Amino acid sequence: MNDFEYPSQRTEREEYRSRFKFTDEDMPQRKKSAKPKTKTDYLVRLILLQSVLCVLIVSGVFLVSKVSPSAYSKMREDYLNIMQKDMSAGEMLEQLKDTADFVFKPSESAEPALSDNVATESSASKDITVDSFEVTSDETGETVAVGEIIGNGSGGEDMESREAVKGTSFEPYYINAKPVLPVKNARITSKFGYRINPVSGNYGFHTGLDLAQEEGTPVSAVFYGKIMEIGESDVWGKYILMEHSENISTYYCHLSEIYAEEGAVIRQGETIGLVGSTGWSTGPHLHFEVRINGIRVDPEKLLYPENTDEG
Repeated sequence: MNDFEYPSQRTEREEYRSRFKFTDEDMPQRKKSAKPKTKTDYLVRLILLQSVLCVLIVSGVFLVSKVSPSAYSKMREDYLNIMQKDMSAGEMLEQLKDTADFVFKPSESAEPALSDNVATESSASKDITVDSFEVTSDETGETVAVGEIIGNGSGGEDMESREAVKGTSFEPYYINAKPVLPVKNARITSKFGYRINPVSGNYGFHTGLDLAQEEGTPVSAVFYGKIMEIGESDVWGKYILMEHSENISTYYCHLSEIYAEEGAVIRQGETIGLVGSTGWSTGPHLHFEVRINGIRVDPEKLLYPENTDEG
């Protein structure tokens, strides 16, 4: 009894296969179990999805900037507005919806609300006229711009995008003194930000606020200050640069007449010149700039804070 050995399971299997002439191909194959997914796999997929979405968003923004600069400017302003203010999820969705409506339906977008001191487009007394024009340099006599005068009172030279990144800012700023409007009952014809230049036709950054009004309308000093520079150039026409403190200055361009003298100390609200259309201009208007530490900021936030909805 002690010498008896039970046949192993392996031996029985081999005898069974030999008796019935089975081969390895006839034997059922075990299914390989799928490798369980790990947290790393989900993380990789999530990163890939986010990367694709980022590429699509960046591509979409770039396309909008080329096809519709005004829509791109609107998107940029709304993005900065969202980042600067504490918003609920509902308010943020409403802001995004407003931006989308402007981008995809620009013709139906509402004009920004203006204060009582700003005339609306329909209240303009003069008819819009169209005429061709040619701008030549006083120094070289060469033609520097050709286009059409559309009578909306805008113009000037814009910054290139690369320069605008360093030389301009949409950030909010605060000045304790209450400003005086440089031109009363003006119509805003071109805002601070990216645009197609009405004179050159080039895409760039408008560094100020264009305020259209009849030629000869008085231009007032926004704050008490000193006249740092007066002059005339091919682009900006007759201009005045005022300094109000060590870090705040204002710039007035396209004047028909300059009344102030360089070095003079001017009281707030005092007339320093008259609205004109000198330099690169499509009609009588004042190009007005605000500079803080040399950086150009949005003048509308100073003159018409109710329009900018800073809250």
